[in-house]
Amino acid sequence: MSNPPLRLAVLSDPHANLAALTAVSEDLRRRGAQRVLVLGDLVGYLTRPNQVAAWVAERGWECIAGNYDLAVLAGGRQGADRFLKPGIGPEPLAVFHWTEAALDSATRAFLASLPLRLELTIAGRRILAVHGSPDQVRQYVFPDHPRAELESWLARERADLLLMGHTHQPFVARLANGGLALNPGSVGYPKDGDPRASYALVELGPEVAVEIIRVAYDAAAEADRLAAAGLPPSGAARLLAGR
Repeated sequence: MSNPPLRLAVLSDPHANLAALTAVSEDLRRRGAQRVLVLGDLVGYLTRPNQVAAWVAERGWECIAGNYDLAVLAGGRQGADRFLKPGIGPEPLAVFHWTEAALDSATRAFLASLPLRLELTIAGRRILAVHGSPDQVRQYVFPDHPRAELESWLARERADLLLMGHTHQPFVARLANGGLALNPGSVGYPKDGDPRASYALVELGPEVAVEIIRVAYDAAAEADRLAAAGLPPSGAARLLAGR
């Protein structure tokens, strides 16, 4: 009798959204996820960075650093210029500085402990987990990214599965070389027009099955927290629109 598939949950970009992370955690528990990988950006955009970092740390989930995590560790305008989107505007810059000030020492220490990538073998599959791309932590790899480059990355890294976050837009690409590239979307701040939290459930058996799962949560309450913190209203509007 063959063993049942191993269920791997892949999460990314919770961005200080504790309500979304809590809802996703309950959903993956209900679905029987046996292992959890988090592709970075625990902080930024929303108002509970310390609680989100503690949630991940306390559960022992395997996690890498995202570009926003690196930006707040570097600090100041230099950190923003080096790790955030080039040409960042005044409103997202204000959120960045708010996040810098909000982080406690335990969160900073946890973020500083995170690797930039994970190379794992799970259920016989070689897996590379990065935040942006295998080349750059803040590179955007969107759903229409050239398949030839995805295949090239997998070949170069000798991986069967390539896991990427950062864009907040989920996709699953089954490639001509037999590999698979996956973005689970964003737990805390989706940008694909669907405001529900997004993550991926990967079943590693004789075949690899992937499902992008959307989880409803109280986004309005998180938007209210942004207003209560005095942060720009544009962030709440984008959160509620999934944009």
